[in-house]
Amino acid sequence: MKEDKIHELIDRFLNGETIADEERMLYDYFQGKNVAKELRKYQSMFQWYANGMPEEELIKRSKTYPVVKRIRLATIGVAASMLILIGVGVWKHQKMQEEYAIYEGSYIVRDGKKLTNIKEILPELKAVERQVGEMIEQKNINKEIPTI
Repeated sequence: MKEDKIHELIDRFLNGETIADEERMLYDYFQGKNVAKELRKYQSMFQWYANGMPEEELIKRSKTYPVVKRIRLATIGVAASMLILIGVGVWKHQKMQEEYAIYEGSYIVRDGKKLTNIKEILPELKAVERQVGEMIEQKNINKEIPTI
């Protein structure tokens, strides 16, 4: 087939104006070994069409294949990071719930009002615990050492 005819068919193909027989002629031409040098840039495209347009083949032949791989890896990385963050958040929440359970039923009286919201009173409860611990420690230190 003459190059002029091939150029014309390529233009018509790219404009969506070819019929099945003309497309078959292009597919056959680009499957051959005598493809003109200036037309080789179309060769992989027409071979892809001739082979039934397999999706994987398009990705592998494209210049963006490494980019596609990197995007997939990045997506997997982001998803894994999100799962880790969610897991850590759930774990911390459970630990807080366990700590709150220790103080369940606790309350303090401030300015004549009874406060039972654990989030409000927890810092004060912990401060009282520290003070009691220090007092106990002080008593143990002040005990007389028996003499022999």
